[in-house]
Amino acid sequence: MRLLKLSLILSFFYAPMAWADYKPATTDERSIETTTVNADGSSVSIYESLTRIETQAAVEEDGHIDIPYNGKTETVQILEAYTLQADGKKIKVPQSSIRTTGGGGGNKFSETKHKVLIYPDVKVGSQLYLKYRDEERSPLYTGHYISTQFFSPHFRYKDTQINLITNNKLPIQIDTKGMQGGLIKATKTHKHYRYTFKQEQVLPPEDSQNAYSDFAPYFMASSFKDHLELGQAFQAGLKNKTNVTPELQALADNLTAGLTDEKAQVEALYQWVSKNIRYMAIYLSKGGVVPHSAQSIYKNRFGDCKDHVVLLETLLKAKGIQSSTALINSRDAFSLPKLAVQTPFNHVINYIPSLDLYLDSTAQFAPFGTLPTGVMDKPVVLTGINRLGHTPAMQAKDNRMVSKVDILINEDGSMQGTSHTYATGAVGIDYRSEGAGNLDYDDNDLVKSRLAPANETGTGKITTTDPFDLSVPFEEKATFTLDPAANFPGPGAMTIPVGIAHGEIARLGRYKLNANLNFPYACYANVMEERYNLTYPNTTKITRIPADVNYQNISISYQASYKLTGNKLEVFRRYQSDNPSHVCGAEKVADKQAFFKVLQRDLKGQVFYE
Repeated sequence: MRLLKLSLILSFFYAPMAWADYKPATTDERSIETTTVNADGSSVSIYESLTRIETQAAVEEDGHIDIPYNGKTETVQILEAYTLQADGKKIKVPQSSIRTTGGGGGNKFSETKHKVLIYPDVKVGSQLYLKYRDEERSPLYTGHYISTQFFSPHFRYKDTQINLITNNKLPIQIDTKGMQGGLIKATKTHKHYRYTFKQEQVLPPEDSQNAYSDFAPYFMASSFKDHLELGQAFQAGLKNKTNVTPELQALADNLTAGLTDEKAQVEALYQWVSKNIRYMAIYLSKGGVVPHSAQSIYKNRFGDCKDHVVLLETLLKAKGIQSSTALINSRDAFSLPKLAVQTPFNHVINYIPSLDLYLDSTAQFAPFGTLPTGVMDKPVVLTGINRLGHTPAMQAKDNRMVSKVDILINEDGSMQGTSHTYATGAVGIDYRSEGAGNLDYDDNDLVKSRLAPANETGTGKITTTDPFDLSVPFEEKATFTLDPAANFPGPGAMTIPVGIAHGEIARLGRYKLNANLNFPYACYANVMEERYNLTYPNTTKITRIPADVNYQNISISYQASYKLTGNKLEVFRRYQSDNPSHVCGAEKVADKQAFFKVLQRDLKGQVFYE
């Protein structure tokens, strides 16, 4: 069952593995890479590595090596591979254990191939040796060479060496972080560079940490002078892909019939592409950076992010509205490297200059004007207008989850209730996605998954608005019956029951932020409001209720109020997180830990009765 993505809610509260308990699964004993780059950007590389298996888990997970490559433009040849045991014995990888497999699968159609080597007799302490040749006959961008390597802070690197031999006819910039070396030889035709890297100290992974490209040591090489030139190389792949055919003109006219406002026209076209073009990644030849034609995408009704962008751009062009492709990262990278390389770009979206508006039509559950979390507060290269840009960051007021829960407590402590929840912005996108994923699942399974985190049991039914209808707000309603959470009749005490509403504020209280964070991590801005109306039996006397809370620090505010009228208790809780940037660091830790203590104390507050 697909459950709600918790990136917006839980990114502040998580305790990673303690430093003393962390042991890397493998150690990079030796790694030597030697690449010769030709004047046309093609290249030949020789890779040699020796990797030590450090844990039993790594025997299963890392006892094989997978080398992905483009079967259309690259050739990979295994030169030597063996298992080296502690006593010096070498066990050669037999040819029967070297397999070539195809890529793709699921909603991806690709020419990626994989050379998979299965090593014999792997145990803790074994070392896996590999030497292979990789010839890239046709670079990703014609006439250009780009290369990146990031060094994970979670692994040891004892002896890493990168050798780069470049042709003087193709000027290449090199940038490194944490490495030693530079130019070691220059001839009339080539330049020879050598860089080395070592890393003995390792740190455990941390939840929500940013991509390595934001902070880790690295090696980069690029023949592009800057990101704008890279953007223009990508834009060249769009040539003749956005031609407005009579069929596409008719479609655009029909979709915008009666609409004179430009924003309304853009919305109508976006809604159609988002709803009608199924996501399907097709990476054939240079399909990783070159889209299909708008006409073929329209005819086939499927495509990847580039294809979505091309079709929407073409429909906008048919109505005289300018747009641009925006190269972006859709995951955990929030900055651009100094050099123009493909990393961290892994996605494209549309940008409408006249409206200063970004649109991601591959985000199936993103209503017009909203963006999913992964593409917010990100730098972009606007290839169609040849400039850099930046997507907007979250504003708390636009990303809200609001719940109202009514619960009637019976004399035996059992409960009947209803709940009503709605969500907006990026939070709403996650809720729509969850709602769509749950459409075919049994109500009992859904209810159990909701009640289990709060240690509640019961039955219920959940209904939602159509998650695919982006023209209306997404709402969820539920009815439920809960088993007693405390002993009735009294005397006794009970915390505030959650029911089968999402109960995200209660969920926050189960995730604690570690005091010692080493890496930047993703953080967001959002609001959660929850109201609970509890009606106790007439035979029950309430003797004490939790105290009100009013807490504020630099980025977090939290209020909780409790009002008793006769046998009815009204509870209101409101959490707001304000982060102007989606990147947080150690400076935020103290604030979040202080808030966590306040939140836990409030959630543990009890209603006493007799």
